[in-house]
Order: sequence, then structure tokens, then C-alpha cells
Amino acid sequence: MRLISFHVKTFRNVLDSTEVKVDDVTCLVGKNEAGKSAILQALHALNPANAAEPLTLLEEYPRWLKKEHEVTGEIKDAVPITATFELTEDEVATFTDRFGAEVLTSPRFTASRSYAKPDKIEIGAQIDYGAFVGAFVATLSDKLGKAIGKPANSTDLIKALRGLAEAAPAEDTEATALATDAGDALKRLWDITGAEGRGLRGAVDAALSDALPRTFYFSTYSQLGGRYNLEEVIEAVSEGSEDDSIQAAADFLRIARAVPESMEDADYEQSNSELEATSSLLTKRVREHWKQNDHLKLRVAIEAQTYTIQGHERIRRWLQFRVEDQRHDFSNRLDRRSTGFQWFVSFLASFLEFEADQNLILLLDEPGLSLHARAQMDLLDAIESKLARNRQVLYSTHSPFMVRSEHLNYARVVEDRGPEVGTVVDNDAGAVSDPDTLFPLEAALGYDIAQNLFIGRRNVLVEGVSDFIYLTAISGHLTSNGKPGLPIDCRLIPAGGATNIPTFLALLGTHLDVVVLLDGNTSDQRIQNSIAAGRVKEARILSIASYCTVPGADIEDLFEPQEYLDLYNATYGKKVKMTTLKGTDRIVKRIARAEEEFDHGEVAAHFLRNLEGSLDALSPATIERFATLIAAITAALPPQG
Repeated sequence: MRLISFHVKTFRNVLDSTEVKVDDVTCLVGKNEAGKSAILQALHALNPANAAEPLTLLEEYPRWLKKEHEVTGEIKDAVPITATFELTEDEVATFTDRFGAEVLTSPRFTASRSYAKPDKIEIGAQIDYGAFVGAFVATLSDKLGKAIGKPANSTDLIKALRGLAEAAPAEDTEATALATDAGDALKRLWDITGAEGRGLRGAVDAALSDALPRTFYFSTYSQLGGRYNLEEVIEAVSEGSEDDSIQAAADFLRIARAVPESMEDADYEQSNSELEATSSLLTKRVREHWKQNDHLKLRVAIEAQTYTIQGHERIRRWLQFRVEDQRHDFSNRLDRRSTGFQWFVSFLASFLEFEADQNLILLLDEPGLSLHARAQMDLLDAIESKLARNRQVLYSTHSPFMVRSEHLNYARVVEDRGPEVGTVVDNDAGAVSDPDTLFPLEAALGYDIAQNLFIGRRNVLVEGVSDFIYLTAISGHLTSNGKPGLPIDCRLIPAGGATNIPTFLALLGTHLDVVVLLDGNTSDQRIQNSIAAGRVKEARILSIASYCTVPGADIEDLFEPQEYLDLYNATYGKKVKMTTLKGTDRIVKRIARAEEEFDHGEVAAHFLRNLEGSLDALSPATIERFATLIAAITAALPPQG
């Protein structure tokens, strides 16, 4: 079962988040206090795997609206979290086996919790009652089928069968036989619905609710400390604790199966044995993902301290979390290690309990915030390669190192737009204008470009972001269809315009072999100067005009004219027709003459935002032109190695 999207309303500073689309890995990006935590915590409240407080109006309802909505009555109907899920093919088959074909008319359904009924998950599924009743009635004898008539739904069906099962007089043999058949039919109906008296809606809701993925939320407040009074921790195992750190330690004891029933009954030798085994597993997990220092070993143990009070010797026991640094041959408490390492260990310790559970959605609030940039990138690798394997992960961040520039489409931008609007989530970063909010995405892209510049050995300098988007996307499309695309180690570098290319060559040309892709209308004098200065080889200068028939062609002229016009119309909401475009020159110039100058990057951004549909709309001729250009770029690249 997959989470498709979710919607948060009237939860803390969120009045209406808008529908938030969800991928395998989804990144909520925004400034501090934008509402990222509120968004994740609202989703966590839907079906929490780890401890969560029940929804309460006092704690969660927007304070500045509470009294007003009590007066208007809106508060009674408030639903803070609604999520849309989709069943897998196997899950649909399971439901079909139980309830019949086409009873669920859509594999998608909603699940929600309300303030009025915080303990109940409300399911919204599309059900064809007639399909269920018809299939069930078809299994009955002809006499029983005629006797119950044509019930419209499961409630009518139950009522009819009960009436027949309970109304037969003892002396009427035929009626008694019919009553027996009706009673047997009811038993079969209860087998399907799972409980006596339950109708189809209740049965479907219960089945979907039981199969619903649970949510696992983790934040910096759940971090483990270094030393705890064992008595407090044991109490928290059964009673819970408002102190997140103590609760984290209690959860660890429970995971380790080192929980005594009471202080008096505790077998500390056995408890320490269980803790040692769990410590060993945790050390293994840390070493798999923590690349900053692979000489660390974790040790968790119960230790005794003897003290004297009023002449009597007493023993106080402590739960210790220690880190042994085998490289420097010393150990210290976990809370005296770096904040980033504490977070890393605390998350892995909390997640041990749920590691094997794939029916889980991970919600990570500002993961690795205190980690070094390289460690954040290691964490992101672990999220994508390990945690997101067969489960979905949503995380919040304002760090550019926790954003993949090649997966900017996974980013959802969170903004607080004030008390009248509240926190809003934009699925499209292009709709956001606040530069501070967009900074992590911009910085991630800038960092990736920098890595391309100084790490990549097979670089292609292109004029602008449009060239980057079209070549990258269509290369990926070719590769996915078994055709040659750009080599995996090839780096496309947007220069920000043709005038910047000579400067780039001056900076890079003496260090790297660079292929340069130029628009057909680019003045080549400064490029020729770069060739003369030995900064680039003439064989590595490619012109787009060589790969289509349009004079002075741009990257946009590799598209069929109608295809690019369709992209322009979709981007700007226009209805320009080909018949209104004059001339046979560059398509962007033809559109500009008929309309006005426009931002070519906006059209490329629309292409990227709607990538699947954009690629499906491309003609074989367009694909072939791009494939020919990509083959030429590949041939011009310096050899590997």
C-alpha cells in the first residue's frame, strides 16, 4: 500500500496545507518555523507506530481561531489529517478474493482522523454494494434467493436473511428449511465481513484500516542521553514519560528485552547480557552508515553505584550509554560525543524495533541537522538506499546537503504565509517566490554544479539551464528504453549564457578537457580565441545547428515546431496556433514575434515538472534529433580514465 498524498487542515499553524503529493522519498524544504514539523506530526497522528499523544483541541487547534470556530461550529467538523492511499495489485487481489470482483471500484481510498473522534481512523473507500450483494445472492439456493428479493445493499441483505432465519414457525417444515438456509447464509456473510452484524462498509473499512501503513516519527527531541537513573527509565517503560530522552531510553530497554518487571525482581546479569547483544547490533548498524569514524563501538550497560545514607549502605543503578573510540583508546558517555553522532545513534536505536516492518512510513524531522555536510550526504544515501527500500520516507530540512539536485522534483516547499493563510505546501518549487525559502534548493543545485566542475573529468559546457534540462531528461528517456544516452560520468554544466562560456573555458580549459555545445546563433569569435589559446580543442566544439535544418538553431529547434508550441501554450496558458506563426527561423523567435518575448527557462521548467507526459508527447523525429546530438556529444568526450 502506498501513500499518494495527504492534506493537513487546522493543525497548529497549518490552516490548509493544500494536497501534498508523496514520492518514495519526499523532502519538505522550508525556513525555520515554517511549519515543516507540524506537517509531519499531523501525518504521524494518522496511524502512529511509536508513541503519540491523542489529538486534542487545546494542544493542536490553531489558538487564534479556536474561540471563533467554537461559535461558528466549524470546530466540530475539523479534520486535521486526511491521506490518500493506493492498494497494490496483490492487495486488490486479496480484497477481490474476500469481497468479490469490482466491489472496490477504485484502488485508491482516504484515511483520516478528526478532532471529534481522535481515536478512530475514518476510511473513505468507493464501494459498489450491488456487485457484492449480487455475487453473494448468486451463491444462494433458488428458493432463498427468491425469498429475500432484491436487496440494494448489505444492510438490506442482512435484514432479509435475519427475517427469514428468525420467523419460521416450528410446525412449518418448508419454512424451517428456508430458515436454516438463511441462518447458514448469515454465517457465511459473517465469515466475509469478519464480525456478526457487520455490514460491507464496516468490513471494508476495518480491512483497509488494518492494512494501513503505520507512521514512525523521529526528531532531535527523541535523542538518547548518556546516563539515566534506571528506576526512572523502568517506570517509563510501563507508564511512559513526558521527558523525550527518558522515553527514548525506556524504548531502548524494551527493544533489548532487558525490562525487569520491577526493581526487586530484576536479574541484572541477564539484563546486561541482552543489552550487550543489542549494543553489538547497534554498533554494526552505525558502522554501516557512519563514515566519519569507523573505530567507534557502542556499549550499553546497567551499572551500580554504592552510597551511604544515615549509616546504611544503598545501591543506585544507572543505565549507561557509552562510546568506545578504539582509534584513540578511550571511552566516554554518548551525551559527550558530537551532537550529530548522538542524533545518528539515537535514530538507529529507535528504528531497530521497526527495521523489519515494511508497512511503515518514516517521518524524519530535520534529520542530521547537526551533522557535517559530508555526513549529511552519507545520511541521505542511507535514507535512499536502505530506509526507503520497500517503504516511503518523508523528511524535512533546510540544509542543501539533504537535497538531491537530480531529484528536485521530490522537494515540497513549505511556507508560513501568516495568520490569515497559515502554512502552505507547494508541490512545485517554481510557484514559490521567497528566495530564503528556495535557498536550500538553489544551494543544492549550485553545490552539484561545483562538484561537476571540480570533480568530473568528462564535462559538457552548455549555454543555459534549458539545454541542461532537455538533454538530461531525454538522455534518461533514451537509456530507459535501451538506447544510448549520455555516459553516466558525463557532467552537463550550464554556463548561464553564451557570453559566459569563454570565461568558463579560461577557468577550466587548462585543467580539464571540455566539450562545448553552442546554439547556432552564437558568435564564435571569442570561442575561436579560446581555441587559439589552447583552452579547448576545435573538435570538441559542437553546434546545435548541425543537427537540424533551422538556420542558427537553438536547443528548442530539436523539437518539432508544434511540440514546442504545445509546451509554450501549456506553460503560459495560451492557445497560440501554428498558423499564426510566420517564418521558418528559430521557433522561439517565431513565437516571440506573434506574442512577446518569453522566458525559455519557464518552458523547460514546465517540461521537467510534467516530465512523464512531456516525454510521452515527443515524436520519433524529435527523439531521433536529440539521440543524434547526444551521440555526437558522447563521441566528442575525452576517453574515460
